[in-house]
Amino acid sequence: MENEITNAGLEMETKLTISSEGSSYLKTTAKWATFIAILGFIGTGIMVLVAFFMMIISPMSKLNSTFGFPMSLIGVLYLIMAVLYFFPAYYLYNFAGKAKLALEAGNQEVFDDSLKNLKKMFKFIGIMTIVMIAAYLIAIPTIIISRLV
Repeated sequence: MENEITNAGLEMETKLTISSEGSSYLKTTAKWATFIAILGFIGTGIMVLVAFFMMIISPMSKLNSTFGFPMSLIGVLYLIMAVLYFFPAYYLYNFAGKAKLALEAGNQEVFDDSLKNLKKMFKFIGIMTIVMIAAYLIAIPTIIISRLV
């Protein structure tokens, strides 16, 4: 009874082994994660180029008067989106590289670090999803009310 009480607050460490089938799935997942992360980096680069292009041509553009606000503002928004888009791609790329390395070397510490990066990616995406849902919940009623007034 005393043993149960003293161990009740402690986390118990469990041993988990990866079967050859699980290892195969993880290797395939790491390959696809690398591919998606590289596409994320390319997308981020394109967004940065578009942002700088919009900020550079903004003073020369007639579109400023057409849209009613400066194109450089859109460029800044693209730059912010590029920064936000970079982090999930970075975490995913780290996950993939470390997962491959851990499976090849059989290194538990590197494997744990790869899963830490996967957790960071999903946490970041989850928080951004919550922020966007909140923004929509605020924006939609605001737009409707402003149209009625």
